Amino acid sequence: MPKKNCEISSKVDYSLLVKKQIIEFLEGLKGKDYTVKELNRSMKKLFKMGKMVVPVCLSKLKESDEELAPIICYALEYANDYALVSPLMDILIMPGVSDKVKTRILSVLAHYGVDATELPLEYILKDYNRITRVSMMEMLEDINRDYFLIPYILEDLQDFPLESKLNYIYDIGCYRMEKSIPLLEVLAKVDETPVAEEAVKAISKTKTGKALFVLNRLLSQVKDEKVKKIIEREILRLKFSGICESTFERPFKIQQPYKILLTAIDGLGSRALWMVWKHPLLKRKYCSVSFLINISSGIKDCWSVSRLSLKEFKESSKDLSRTTVIAEIDGNYAIKLLEDAIWQNNKSGNPLPYQYYFWQGVIEDSLSTEIAPTPYIPGFNEYDLSEIKLNHNYLIKNFELLNYPLFEDWFFSEPRVYDFAEEYKSKKGFFLKKLTLEKTEKLFFQFTEEIILPRLDILKRMLELSADFLRLLDEKELVKVVLSAILHLDMQPIYYHPLIQRIIIESLKVALTNLKNGFDIRLNPEVFD
Repeated sequence: MPKKNCEISSKVDYSLLVKKQIIEFLEGLKGKDYTVKELNRSMKKLFKMGKMVVPVCLSKLKESDEELAPIICYALEYANDYALVSPLMDILIMPGVSDKVKTRILSVLAHYGVDATELPLEYILKDYNRITRVSMMEMLEDINRDYFLIPYILEDLQDFPLESKLNYIYDIGCYRMEKSIPLLEVLAKVDETPVAEEAVKAISKTKTGKALFVLNRLLSQVKDEKVKKIIEREILRLKFSGICESTFERPFKIQQPYKILLTAIDGLGSRALWMVWKHPLLKRKYCSVSFLINISSGIKDCWSVSRLSLKEFKESSKDLSRTTVIAEIDGNYAIKLLEDAIWQNNKSGNPLPYQYYFWQGVIEDSLSTEIAPTPYIPGFNEYDLSEIKLNHNYLIKNFELLNYPLFEDWFFSEPRVYDFAEEYKSKKGFFLKKLTLEKTEKLFFQFTEEIILPRLDILKRMLELSADFLRLLDEKELVKVVLSAILHLDMQPIYYHPLIQRIIIESLKVALTNLKNGFDIRLNPEVFD
């Protein structure tokens, strides 16, 4: 009997099984409250399911499941893939997709840089006016359920063009709802006069005793004279309408901060101040704000987290301690730093982030104080400054300061540094060539004249606040070394200062290393931003 040759080739298509698993995973996320970290962990698990995740998400989005849409849209933002813009635009114009789902898609498109105001929304949405009204109502309901969602609205609003901001606030005022007052009160304090004026008018439109109470409160808080005149006018208008003032306070009391953490000052003169509170409305949850403070321009940015578990806080603080030196501080010191930062904002003309005005109220209430712009000058009376200046050993140790984690990124990175690095690069490789004493002095003189002297006051301030920070860590000897560095900044010529010499050398070494690796700040400065 002849032998039967039969080649069997069997390939199992697992795509349907994977698709089913992805859909079940997405469905399992519906209708639950998550912190950002919890949701991000879920997204990480989701995207481990392979390359079908995005196609399945897009396919499910077309089904117009309004309950699932928020989860899918979060996943599409998490994917961070700009190629999603085109298929999302396609779904946006599909007639079978509901307006509610389309508004979710618009938020994803905004994440990828698409300006919704430039789209023909009156044609994309079936009932543009209705969906706008519903979205506004939902937003007001959300912030009344969780007051700590307001910073997210402020963060988005700050990036709008001025005309869009004014239209948005005007629309809120047209609903005449008391629920809008907490948000409008914050907006009435911002640095942008037209925005603050529009917010005051919107508060007045509610025509309630609570609106009158808030306007009277704003009158004592707002410094802008133009805005104050609008407040006074609206107060009179309400009073002439027969409105009687009634108290309007938050429906909860915020406790003192649970933790306040401060980072060391980096080479750009910036540091983070992280304040955490027990959430007054949610059990076993925390809320927090992180301020990015620069010593010369003040508060540059701030980030809010409305829901944070204790485990997530501990993990985040542990992660932070791996990248920089941190210290736990008390509320009084935090207030001094914030007051100094705001003073710097005013001095430099750098507007405060919108979110700051929300957190100012929380901080003042929780610490029973008022924040007023005031420069902070640390004193070191417990140290004998004369003795420290005369101690040559402390001066010599200035050269070693950059060996400590606190100062390891204190170097300059700008195009002119790369010019110097290229000029003094060895022909044998990317390292400094051997220089005569005369050429070394020439290099130090030029570098100091062009780069360091224009920033000497900033460097001094960085050293003062770093010494203050080291005092928190009880690093007494290191404080003396830093104070020695400050006391010798009058040295002539300044490039004889050991710390200045070390900063010059490190700046050139970093530039040469970057050049070796193909990074040239003169060609692509955006990489170094």
